[in-house]
Amino acid sequence: MVCAAFGIQTAAPAFESDNAHAKSLASYAVGVMYDFYGQTDEAIEQFQRASEFQDNYAIRLRLGADYARLGKLSEAISDLQKALEFDPKNVQARYLLALIYSTQKDYNRAAQEYESILKSFAQAEPENVEIYGYLAQLYYSQKQYQKAIQQFEAVLLLDPQNTEVMFLLGALHLESGQEDKAIELFKRTIALDPEHDSCLNSLGYVYAERGKNLDEAQHLIERALAIDENNAAYLDSLGWVYYKKGEYQTALTYLYKASAMLKDPVIYEHIGDTYLKMHDAEKAKQYWEMSLHLVPDQEQVLQKLDRLNLNIQQEMPSE
Repeated sequence: MVCAAFGIQTAAPAFESDNAHAKSLASYAVGVMYDFYGQTDEAIEQFQRASEFQDNYAIRLRLGADYARLGKLSEAISDLQKALEFDPKNVQARYLLALIYSTQKDYNRAAQEYESILKSFAQAEPENVEIYGYLAQLYYSQKQYQKAIQQFEAVLLLDPQNTEVMFLLGALHLESGQEDKAIELFKRTIALDPEHDSCLNSLGYVYAERGKNLDEAQHLIERALAIDENNAAYLDSLGWVYYKKGEYQTALTYLYKASAMLKDPVIYEHIGDTYLKMHDAEKAKQYWEMSLHLVPDQEQVLQKLDRLNLNIQQEMPSE
């Protein structure tokens, strides 16, 4: 049986043969008929009557779907949770709950339901790499980086040549502060796919941040730009390499190109850093403030501004 509005499908519940259960089955069947004709209020009345004789997950699932269709979300949640008490692994009930929680902007609870769904699928299909990938992306969105890493590692065990997952795994290691592991994975990715421009840029930028292998960093990022010449992130990376080399005017050329394509707090911060090296405090301040205008709570940029303002005050002649 199918509930078209939510795409759910339920098998008819198992009813015992005594009189009470026969009445429950009859009310359930009538409720399904009302659902079929779009008479939701009448369907709910029949399902509630069925539950009085014999309660089970199929009845509660139907009630939850119908209440959700009417916008009565608290009632829908209550019935769907009761459905899960009967059948904790019921994917359809969890999917409906996830949709409702998302509608209510309760994203943490929605994510928990999606996690349960994906885990169920993973148990049913342990060789399905896409499911592990979805789980990893879900964990990443919640900033649960270690769990995301574990899922991507599971994908690589099943598909060792998957360069996209390899790159994403490297990016996760980088985000969680494990630079050496990130570099290793970026190198492996490029060895398998020399045209992976995102990885070329990422490895080059890591080198630039470290202030090491700067010629190699420049070469890697130039290769990325040869593939995607109008990528603002790649232009910013190349500008940052020149900054690290002490070639500030060239750095500004690329950083300005990047900023013309994309308003980005990191690009503005880099321009400010470059102007400070060129002893232009006013320009440095201007671009750091532009960075903070986009993302106000950047501790590193705030500290730079505080130090700059303090230095300006100390250099002012006393009256």
